[in-house]
Amino acid sequence: MDKAVENSIKNIVKPLLEKGRNGDWGHTLRVVEYGRYLLQHEEGEEEIVIPTLYLHDIGWSSVNIDDFRQGSPGSKRKTTSLSQHMKQGAVLAKRILDDLGYDPRKINTIISIIAIHDEPDKVFAMENPSATLIVEADRMDRYGPKSINRFQAMFGENYLTGDHLKQRENYLREGIELWFRTKTGKTLAEKLARDTRLLI
Repeated sequence: MDKAVENSIKNIVKPLLEKGRNGDWGHTLRVVEYGRYLLQHEEGEEEIVIPTLYLHDIGWSSVNIDDFRQGSPGSKRKTTSLSQHMKQGAVLAKRILDDLGYDPRKINTIISIIAIHDEPDKVFAMENPSATLIVEADRMDRYGPKSINRFQAMFGENYLTGDHLKQRENYLREGIELWFRTKTGKTLAEKLARDTRLLI
């Protein structure tokens, strides 16, 4: 994609992501790199995948995240803030991309993915290769050593202990089968999981 447009998006989203959850700016930079890697090996449109990955979590900047912060790993998927950040993120993303003069057809695809990006089954039902890569890149950052640091920054040093740790480990093991549809995505997720001894 055009580097000037990418840099504009990057500069716009940084303060929004830093206003949201702890670690979301670093998360975004990592998922963009995962997206680039997936695009080198799998089918997808860079002009959809890269902007969506920059924009997907900006909605956290405009919702109350207390319910998400306080929940257990298993309950976070049902929080109001999780649902709202997708809706708000789609609204903000449309405004940003409209202001940049981005292709309206691509904007429609991007915001439709952002509005459901944390519901992989709905995204996969779109049968859009770019949407699949977006889910895979985003979920990839739940694996590997940097993801542990991210969750500790978000929820506190003691979050990944006891029952919470077991819940998260089971959730991530199941996720390798549920969230990765491409060969490249699944192979990389398994490698990152092995790096943290989630898979042995």
